[in-house]
Amino acid sequence: MRTTAFRLTLLSAALFALSSFVILSLVYTATAGAAARRAEAAINEELARIEARYENGGPQAANRYILQRSVGGGEFLYLLVDDDGRRVSGNISGLPPGQPDAEGWLVFIYDRAPVEGDETGEESREARARIVEVDSGYRLFVGVDMEEENRFVGEALNAVLIASGLALALGIVSGAVVSRRFARRLEAINAVSRQVKRGKLDTRAPRTFSGDDLDELSGNFNAMLDRVEHLMQRMRTAGDSIAHDLRLPLTRMRGRLEAALIEAGDLADREAALVQAVADVDELLKTFNAVLSLSRLQAGERRRVFEAVDLSELIADVAELYEPVCEDAGLDFNCDCPPGLIVTGDRELLAQAIANLIDNAVKYTPEGGAVMLRGRKTSAGRTEISVTDTGPGIPAEERGRVLERFVRLEKSRSLPGVGLGLSLVQAIAEVHEAKLTLDDGPGAVDGNGPGLRIALCFEKAS
Repeated sequence: MRTTAFRLTLLSAALFALSSFVILSLVYTATAGAAARRAEAAINEELARIEARYENGGPQAANRYILQRSVGGGEFLYLLVDDDGRRVSGNISGLPPGQPDAEGWLVFIYDRAPVEGDETGEESREARARIVEVDSGYRLFVGVDMEEENRFVGEALNAVLIASGLALALGIVSGAVVSRRFARRLEAINAVSRQVKRGKLDTRAPRTFSGDDLDELSGNFNAMLDRVEHLMQRMRTAGDSIAHDLRLPLTRMRGRLEAALIEAGDLADREAALVQAVADVDELLKTFNAVLSLSRLQAGERRRVFEAVDLSELIADVAELYEPVCEDAGLDFNCDCPPGLIVTGDRELLAQAIANLIDNAVKYTPEGGAVMLRGRKTSAGRTEISVTDTGPGIPAEERGRVLERFVRLEKSRSLPGVGLGLSLVQAIAEVHEAKLTLDDGPGAVDGNGPGLRIALCFEKAS
């Protein structure tokens, strides 16, 4: 009774039994009504015959008809009495007790003589009759035995009750069977949940692949556990990466401050130490701000400020900012974007995404290479922003991993950065319901290659 499946099945069984009872009750009522109407029609028809004979031949003709019908052993009960109440003819001894209704109808019990070969004796039976007044004060009584009809109606009522009870009983049994099977499958999922709470993240719920609700629940539950396990693994590696990336600037800052205190040089040396310490602190704050921005993006906090953004203007502004940066790095920078590229989004976030992509391209492309920023409309009608460089590129098997937090393919970590640039771009893409793809660039250039092309494709244009 504690399981929802059993309660719902029991409720369905009760509703089915109730509906069956109502339907069968209507059948019973119709059957009983039909029996009564059939008896009344037969009585009225017989009365009409006797009255017709009475009108044509008087009491003697009616008496003869009644005698013939009584001797023949028909289904009717007859009685003809005169104006003094004396019995003239019929197959019953007298009028039964009870008062008929306004139309002369009367239901009564009478004793029928035993049939030959039947040793049970007299039998009390129910009958339905009608009493009418005929000419000269005579009264005519015609009835019909209802015992067989009543027995049939009673059997119909018993059938209604038995069928309703069977429907309810079968419903309870089926509810128990269904709920037991449902409970076993649900308990398997609960058992996995308890194991996961104890720290066994590699446990998965069993599946039948039947496509039903529980199988779909198990699939979604397993997918959630896969996601949780993946995030836990990322958290473990992220902790190591954060410790590694923050330890270096903190150590440098502490060393410089300690040297400034010990050596106690001139004012210029102390100021230089403080300036470098501020730079180290800025680098730490930059890392923490990147982590905070990434967390806010993944929580969806920036979705409420979306508006129509002209990517043509945005790309031109970013290109103007980064063109001198590329010149200083000895890189050839080009920008290509037709006017009228409009998307719905956050202008600040999109600018940050483009800037991060160009930063990565500038960082990893050797001197003499090239960086290309491009905006376009694809053949499928989608809006796309891409950054292509002629650097070393990223192996195909590593392209999914570089989108995670604190992942850097450069093992020595000698280059600036903490591995949050592409993960931040991925988060911005998810917020804008866009797709971030990584492909090979233009190929080998001056011994470097194959380069990298990163594209941000917006599925929904404004």
